[in-house]
Amino acid sequence: MTNQIALLLAGFFFAHYLGDFTPLSTPEMLAAKTNAKPMWLIAAHALVHAVLIGLVILIVAFPSWTILGLAAAIEFISHFVLDAGRAQLGRRVPELNNPSRNVFWYALGLDQFAHALVLIGLALLVTKV
Repeated sequence: MTNQIALLLAGFFFAHYLGDFTPLSTPEMLAAKTNAKPMWLIAAHALVHAVLIGLVILIVAFPSWTILGLAAAIEFISHFVLDAGRAQLGRRVPELNNPSRNVFWYALGLDQFAHALVLIGLALLVTKV
């Protein structure tokens, strides 16, 4: 693994933490991710992630504008699809929204794993490995 990939991954995971587990993810966004509505708030949440990932890319790698835009678009779309999909599933299976149930934690772990796979793919895209 190159130093640049390691720095990108560290930055991406920190950006993901900031986007999901700090006030950058507002209570309204969290509610939307639970209720699957309004979808524009889930999109706003995904946009926060895309901007954070874009900033990390600019700081660490500064690739072409095309690669930067593509990476930000992939982050936005994948984050929206994963969170909106989980929200829709949670509407059908309410236990997925209940932290006192084991299935909530399994789903959260799987969700975070999926986001991590996207971030790994973005690091490879940006560094063209």
